[in-house]
Amino acid sequence: MSKTEMIGSREQMTNLFRRRSIIALVGCSLTMAFAFYGVISGVARTIRYWAGDPFSSFIFYTMLSNVLAALSASFVLPFAVEGVRKKRFTLPGWVAVIHYLSACTVAIMMVFVFVFISWAAPEDAFGGSNLILHVFSPAMMLLSFFQMENGHIYTWRDRILGCVPLFVYLFVYFVEVAVIGEANGGWPDIYRITKFLHPLIAAPLMVVFALAVSTAVAWLANILTRRRKAKMYQYWKEGTDLIEVRIEAYGLGRMEGMNGEAAGIQIPLDILNELAKRYGLKTDDLLRSYMTGVLNGRREREDSR
Repeated sequence: MSKTEMIGSREQMTNLFRRRSIIALVGCSLTMAFAFYGVISGVARTIRYWAGDPFSSFIFYTMLSNVLAALSASFVLPFAVEGVRKKRFTLPGWVAVIHYLSACTVAIMMVFVFVFISWAAPEDAFGGSNLILHVFSPAMMLLSFFQMENGHIYTWRDRILGCVPLFVYLFVYFVEVAVIGEANGGWPDIYRITKFLHPLIAAPLMVVFALAVSTAVAWLANILTRRRKAKMYQYWKEGTDLIEVRIEAYGLGRMEGMNGEAAGIQIPLDILNELAKRYGLKTDDLLRSYMTGVLNGRREREDSR
């Protein structure tokens, strides 16, 4: 690989990463805006039409899932901004988990609306602020999630984890509706589940439904992760000289050093590990090359001021 080709590969990867960061930034911003508007509208509707406690709005899974989506987007937003600036959108582990939980939660809600509520009560599905809560907000949440670059391949354990918010809600819902009952101060059966099925039948069906949606989210995320890796590593050809691989790691570090702030320098261990496996090198060797590039990039940046 020539020097020109190596520089070109870094530029193409930089543009790819930056584009995904911009999409994630827009998705998170719109998620927060849509969720905030939808939740406020839902509370106002409760006060206006039901003349009840405004907090009773939050017995709806839709409201809770949108609150979680807005919370998740608020955590992700700063890293998306950093991704635009540094050309790479990555998340700390705990933020990535919340993001994944939120993506599965809103996806379950969105699919349930389209599959069940839309034919039984179209106005409840897409009327007024419900269009934002049921479609726009979750769509933006999923858009930002699928731009996340963490290199993680989701397993069955992750898919079950993605259903935990719904499982907690189902437990509370069935206790309030089926055990306590509305007449005794429990929740009304707003989803009319007990009207059509016995709770002991409805609950397992909802679990299966949730796992199916969570599996679909994980499956698509895994496909995108593998495609991104394939696209990224196609820039490094088979048979590339090992010295050139070290130069490439150095170039990535120099780019980070020139673009990033000292306190926010990130080490792309996923890329370095993959390069090491691909060319039979030690990750430590590439890490040293990368950090040398970071230091030289920082020095060049300071000298240019």
